Amino acid sequence: MKSPMVFTAMVMLLTASPAVAAKTVETDGLVAVALDVRNDGAAPILCQAEIAHWFATDLARVAPGETASLGLHVNTHSGTWAAMNTAGEALPVERAWCGVEGHTYETRFDLGLKSGKPPARQLTCRAEGKRLACR
Repeated sequence: MKSPMVFTAMVMLLTASPAVAAKTVETDGLVAVALDVRNDGAAPILCQAEIAHWFATDLARVAPGETASLGLHVNTHSGTWAAMNTAGEALPVERAWCGVEGHTYETRFDLGLKSGKPPARQLTCRAEGKRLACR
């Protein structure tokens, strides 16, 4: 290393965790929501959630012909949606979508998360034109 500043910067980057910086969702009242996505198309689908204004995390990759559960939760007291991280913390979800892998955001189908206790949903998705269509 040429400089102690470079070493310090590298250590800070390697130990930083974006999940720690975000406020987590209260787990009292947190319930899992059955939200399954089936891929009836020919290309893989990637479902993602916006955890902060600047950060999205993958929820599930769905191969053609397969179905995946997105693993989302909702707080029944506040109506806040959450995705669990590997440390077991509930991270607030601002929005969620699925799209064709490699062009996920450009082809996205918005999952339209609403406050309150949502019913279980099973979506069947396939690419139609330049977007992913789910029903």
